[in-house]
Amino acid sequence: MMPRFLRPSAVATTSAATLPSFTTRLSPALVRALLPFDLVIVPGLFGSGEDHWQSIWLSLFQAHGLSARRVEQQDWAHPTPEAWHTALAHTLATTRKPVLLIAHSLGAILSVQHGLGQTPTTSPPSSPIAGALLVAPADGTYHQGPDAPRIAAFMPPPMQALPFPATVVFSHNDPWLAPQKAHSLAQSWGASLLDAGYNGHIGQDAGLDHWPLGLNALHALALTSHTRPQPLSA
Repeated sequence: MMPRFLRPSAVATTSAATLPSFTTRLSPALVRALLPFDLVIVPGLFGSGEDHWQSIWLSLFQAHGLSARRVEQQDWAHPTPEAWHTALAHTLATTRKPVLLIAHSLGAILSVQHGLGQTPTTSPPSSPIAGALLVAPADGTYHQGPDAPRIAAFMPPPMQALPFPATVVFSHNDPWLAPQKAHSLAQSWGASLLDAGYNGHIGQDAGLDHWPLGLNALHALALTSHTRPQPLSA
């Protein structure tokens, strides 16, 4: 059975012209849930390629007339807190509605730091953050690969409660995040926790396409966030 937040396109010509895929047409219920928000996609280390679920979502949201944008970094391979927080702050400054952050990997850590006001620079005024979907937050103290030093300046992850609703999504075989750490982070941040099974780092290599499980989590977060937008921490 097709998930409730997706439905097949009834008109093939319209789908081909405006939508990323014939089979990924968002349901009216999901579109209505997301309409009150500016959707801000926050990629992690090395960005999100065209086959990454974040990129697929961005195209899908924009094709449905939703307000969606992606944070763009000048250097995806050599992140620094100053540069990455500045880029996020500038993106948030372009929003006009309450914001739902859709963050992956280092982008999730960046979003949490920003939401807690733990930034190295002063942020310009922006719309309130209403909620955050935090997918596979990167824990550089856990990762054993050669890329761990690239994010060392962002470590350790914050352990304070967020001032807005959030959902942490984790995978049991993520080389960047142990399941036990995911539980600890969710508890510290006051976030709900979603088990995504065995999908590695839940990135491009996982081949998730439009990732129905993630869309379902975003739908639930949007419904939770409707009545609880909070100002961005100073």
